[in-house]
Amino acid sequence: MRRGKFVFLMFVFVGLCLLYSSMSRVIAAEVAFNGDFETGDLTGWTIIEEEGVVWDFQPTFGDNPTARARGQASNHEGEWWLGGYEKFQGPDAKGQVEGGIQGDGPVGILESMPFKIIGEEMSFLIGGGTHPWVDGGIGSTCANLEIDGDMVLTATGLNTETLARQSWDISELKGEEAVIRLYDLNAGGWGHLNFDDIFQVDGSGDKIPWDKVLAVESSGKLSTAWGAIKRGH
Repeated sequence: MRRGKFVFLMFVFVGLCLLYSSMSRVIAAEVAFNGDFETGDLTGWTIIEEEGVVWDFQPTFGDNPTARARGQASNHEGEWWLGGYEKFQGPDAKGQVEGGIQGDGPVGILESMPFKIIGEEMSFLIGGGTHPWVDGGIGSTCANLEIDGDMVLTATGLNTETLARQSWDISELKGEEAVIRLYDLNAGGWGHLNFDDIFQVDGSGDKIPWDKVLAVESSGKLSTAWGAIKRGH
């Protein structure tokens, strides 16, 4: 009887361990990648450089450039986007007015949560200044794809507030763990970065949901938890 009870308890223990592991993967996979800033805040992003407090009023709300008659529509997705020149976080933001600015003076770096590369391309909207990447980032207004702290791919705006769709070929980087780093380190003319709506694209040209990307385990394989998540939707 004691042996049978021991075996039973061992099965229970192993089962609980497997359940915990599966639940942990589901929870991890359900952590949102805030690639379009529609949370209205910087959830999922980490401020790397706080000097200049460029991120204090980010993300910005609505077509703020048009509101101040700049003549350059933001062309953002949804309601929220990163606009390094902007200072308007919606009608409920105290002391802020539509069309308000913080200017080019504030600087800083923003880093996304890490993710696995599983697609063929990475697509995003970018605008602001044309200040390309330089080692260390000083003077740059750019978005970088970085792996192990090294810049692998980079992009800038075209000296316009209007966000335009750009993409990176990431087909040869599959399985790598990467982050997006946004550099707003120029305080001169057009010294700001605009950014929004980043996602990976598969071989069929379809957008890959971020929860699927985050469900990829360290082995590079899609977690079994992804199936559980999809069945629950």
